[in-house]
Amino acid sequence: MDSARLRQLGLEVRGEGEGQQATLVLSEPLRNPVGGREVRRVTFHVRGEQLVPADPPEVVGLRPIPLGPVRGPREVEAEVAEAFNESLFHVQRRSAELRALGLNPQVDPVSLGLSTHLAEHGLTLTLVADRQGNFQVSGAARDGHRLPMPHGHPFELSEFHERGALAGYLAALFGEHGPAAEAARTKPEVAGEGVLRFSEVLRAFGEGALVPPRSGLELLVVLEVEGRPYRFAAARVAGRTFRGLLAGAQGKVWAERFELDDFPGVVPLVAGLLKVPAEAVKLVGAGAPQE
Repeated sequence: MDSARLRQLGLEVRGEGEGQQATLVLSEPLRNPVGGREVRRVTFHVRGEQLVPADPPEVVGLRPIPLGPVRGPREVEAEVAEAFNESLFHVQRRSAELRALGLNPQVDPVSLGLSTHLAEHGLTLTLVADRQGNFQVSGAARDGHRLPMPHGHPFELSEFHERGALAGYLAALFGEHGPAAEAARTKPEVAGEGVLRFSEVLRAFGEGALVPPRSGLELLVVLEVEGRPYRFAAARVAGRTFRGLLAGAQGKVWAERFELDDFPGVVPLVAGLLKVPAEAVKLVGAGAPQE
């Protein structure tokens, strides 16, 4: 962007091209409510018609500030303050959702970054939120050993009403040797009391049994496609709405919400996503193929 235009907006300008930076001195400082520090200067990377907050840590990751509609320093400052307050709102909202799941929210006193740790069945996950409130897994370990991270996997925290459903959904991202996947491959009489197949539930309670509208429900299906392992996980959001995930050895393949009435079945879904015939999709540990 033209340096003269930036100076007209009250910004101090340094550098040119991709290295161009602009600094705004705030007339009303932003206040860090956790660390107690006041932010009086904000430095941006200039990217086309946008300012990308770059310093100090309290503003890193805020949404970019569009310069097209602004006409002066006050308007730039108002955009920065709005983006900062939006990020604080997301921290408060997501912290409340974490507590509702029995998780401990942690807010960095300098960067205001929100994170938490989720530990279930030997799997320990570190979850971090960006400044817009979107979560993803930033670290994982099983029984103390670090696991390779799949490439990116944002998820909507508010869709999970039970801690176990969230843990099971995310566990499907990490390797075929996870506890749930291992259980799905093992015969019930060998695996012990932790294993439960849906066929056993149906046999015990019959097709007339009901699942209450907001009860947690979590499912895992382990598959092989042309010799490669995959895991399909589904966690109930509410009613007949689920959040589904298909993951392979390289991480996430597909993740979406779906309505139970519109769901084609695991095998047809996987075959369609991987563009293979249904016969190439094998259910591991199943007594018969799924139609």
